[in-house]
Amino acid sequence: MLESDMVLGMNNYLEKYGIKYKNEVRMGIGIPDITFNLGANSRIKRLDDYNMMEMLRYIQEKQPTTYEQICKYFNLGMVKVKKYISYLAEMSLVKIKECVIRTSKNIFNTKLGTVISIEAKLKDWKNGFIQAQRYLCFSDYSYLALPSDKIQNVDLDKLRNKGIGLLSVENDKMREVLQPRKSNQCNYSFKYLVTSEILYDNNNIGKKRRRDKIFFEYRS
Repeated sequence: MLESDMVLGMNNYLEKYGIKYKNEVRMGIGIPDITFNLGANSRIKRLDDYNMMEMLRYIQEKQPTTYEQICKYFNLGMVKVKKYISYLAEMSLVKIKECVIRTSKNIFNTKLGTVISIEAKLKDWKNGFIQAQRYLCFSDYSYLALPSDKIQNVDLDKLRNKGIGLLSVENDKMREVLQPRKSNQCNYSFKYLVTSEILYDNNNIGKKRRRDKIFFEYRS
């Protein structure tokens, strides 16, 4: 079995329950094999740039503000700042009047649901464990996934101490061996970005949800 086969099996499991997911979301601090969301507001604005998120946060907290103040605070050139602000205006997130900028909508209280990331490994659980820890910066929960016949090699205490969950995978079936602990490191802006990536993935259209047997239902 290849690692890609293992990931495909988990994808099939999530699709069976109508859960929106995305493979290999690039967050700069890690690339999970699978990231999925439970319970987010499906109409959140699509944002995919951390600097833009932080700029919007600054405007929200500082308002009213100006292009010059934003340039100075973020140490960015006027051309780049105007490009960001123009995009935010097109999204109806800010209003510009005579070079004075205000937010028109507060996205920082948006319901983002629960984000869960999975790192899949065929046997190198130690490296997967390190990677899974990084995902706690943008996920509520993080799992290490291994084939069912490799589970006995894992030091459960190491995972438990860091709050990482463990999944046993066999074909299209997943079993939770160790329950993860909710992250206290999860950054709202990062979580918003990854949720946006998942919800706006055109290749991933969730089917009708079936939650009667899914093992992580209680965390949604």
